Formats: sequence, structure tokens, C-alpha cells
Amino acid sequence: MKVMKNEQPNLTPKRKVFNEKFGEYSDSEILKELLFTQRITVERLENIRKNTSNLVWFLSVIPIIIGVILAMS
Repeated sequence: MKVMKNEQPNLTPKRKVFNEKFGEYSDSEILKELLFTQRITVERLENIRKNTSNLVWFLSVIPIIIGVILAMS
């Protein structure tokens, strides 16, 4: 019967960096890191939504309004 060594499977470079960075963190610290990352992501997505809304107004709605005003004159 073969004795299996306690070997670590081949890890990707990103996984190795992750293990080095967060390997010694407690569960609470990891949850705080996740929460912080999620909050940053939500803020970025909100900024993208605002910018998209502005683009829609300037590229579609405002020219339509100007066209209607010019057509009525």
C-alpha cells in the first residue's frame, strides 16, 4: 500500500499570491476585506451608472428635444 504524501496541488500564481497575503488572516479579517472590496465595487458601479445616464441624456434625449423645438419654429 502506498503512503500518500501531504502534497499541495499545483497552484496558480494568483492563488499563491492570495495564500501569501491572506493565509494568516482570521475569518473576521477576511470578511472585513471582502466587505471593503464589495463596497468599492458598488461605488464604482454607481459611478458608471451615473455616467451612462448622463451619456444617454446628452446623446439621445437632448437632440430629440432640440429637433422638436426647431421643427415647431
